[in-house]
Amino acid sequence: MHVKSSLRTRLARFTHHGVTSANSVEPATPESLPSLFESIGIDRDYAALDLEGLELDLQGWGSEHPIFEDVIREYSPRILIEVGTWKGASLLHMHALSRACNHQTQFICVDTWLGSNAPLWFDPESRASLLLRGGYPTMFRQFVFNVQARGAEADVFPLPMTSTTAARVLRRLGVVADVVYVDGGHEEEEVATDLALYFQLLRDGGAMFGDDYHPRLSGVIRAVDRFAHEQRISLSVTDTKWLLRKPVRRSRSRSVQHA
Repeated sequence: MHVKSSLRTRLARFTHHGVTSANSVEPATPESLPSLFESIGIDRDYAALDLEGLELDLQGWGSEHPIFEDVIREYSPRILIEVGTWKGASLLHMHALSRACNHQTQFICVDTWLGSNAPLWFDPESRASLLLRGGYPTMFRQFVFNVQARGAEADVFPLPMTSTTAARVLRRLGVVADVVYVDGGHEEEEVATDLALYFQLLRDGGAMFGDDYHPRLSGVIRAVDRFAHEQRISLSVTDTKWLLRKPVRRSRSRSVQHA
């Protein structure tokens, strides 16, 4: 109980002071994303990357689950944030779905591309995907290759940083998403932090969904269940995918008038 209470206290302090504080930044639009990202040095010019010898590799986990199509069709997102991208399999599946629905969705991908989950380093196949050079991961190259191979580079905005740093950056840029897909860390504290931070970057009426709602990843289950309970919102689970819908808050003026 002490650990959970301490975690909630830290998250409340972090989100209150680091993410939800008011600022005067104009809300970002899909059209403004290129200039906003360029303002922090991300111009998406990949000419200097060595992509020699790479082939299309869309290995992932549950990247074509039906929930992706359901969410894209129902929410018609203009801006979608993905927390945890790996090689881009789920991203590119969602991109193809959005184009099939004639949406012009812009995708923001948050990942370090450094193999931030400890189990990846102990599994030889996953470790090989990190494309280690001198002991340092270079798998961002594989992600870029995949995005370019599928012709999605104009609609994809990578943020190569931790999810906590990215949340602060996106807040300062005024980014609010219609949909957030969470598939980054899998420990309870990591998931709880991502839920708290990125729910603040989700518009009212938007959807947050994610992966790994599975008994062998009990930390994910505990974090998602507790967040849904504390926010008093319903949780939908299909296979290993979970979904939360952010309520539309009544405006204060309407509430006062109603009273």
